[in-house]
Amino acid sequence: MPTSLPHMEHEPHIMWEITPLAECDCFYVADRHKTAFNYPIHCHPEFELNFTEHAIGVRRTVGDRSEIIGDYDLVLITSPDLEHVWEQADCTRHDIREITIQFTRDIFPDSLLRKNQFNSIHRMLERARCGLAFPLPAIMKVYAKLDDLATHCKGFHAVLKFMEIM
Repeated sequence: MPTSLPHMEHEPHIMWEITPLAECDCFYVADRHKTAFNYPIHCHPEFELNFTEHAIGVRRTVGDRSEIIGDYDLVLITSPDLEHVWEQADCTRHDIREITIQFTRDIFPDSLLRKNQFNSIHRMLERARCGLAFPLPAIMKVYAKLDDLATHCKGFHAVLKFMEIM
């Protein structure tokens, strides 16, 4: 089962990020290969699904919950003011991969989320308001799909792949 991550009050040092998600896009995907995490604590109105690979020892903080992550991490954030950050901490790897998918709530209209077939997605989006960390077996189920979306999928095929991941 995914883990709910609780929420905390805003601090004055938290950056309000303006994401690259355009109004005419369903979502934005960034596939980054990096040697370290150095982006400051931030929040943004878009929902975010964030995957990291080869990041053992990184400290992930979402709201008031902080954890040292393993080699793979997948977190869904669906609250517009939930601060989050990944910090280098004890990570010594220099081949880190991060796939970030940002999307707005309107990709899943309420009329769609009320349908029986979308019940599990609706519950997941609600639970992710405080941050939702997925266990390794769930991450491995979507790993190839995340990789495919980040590296190969374009157009409507990308939308279908995103829906599969969700």
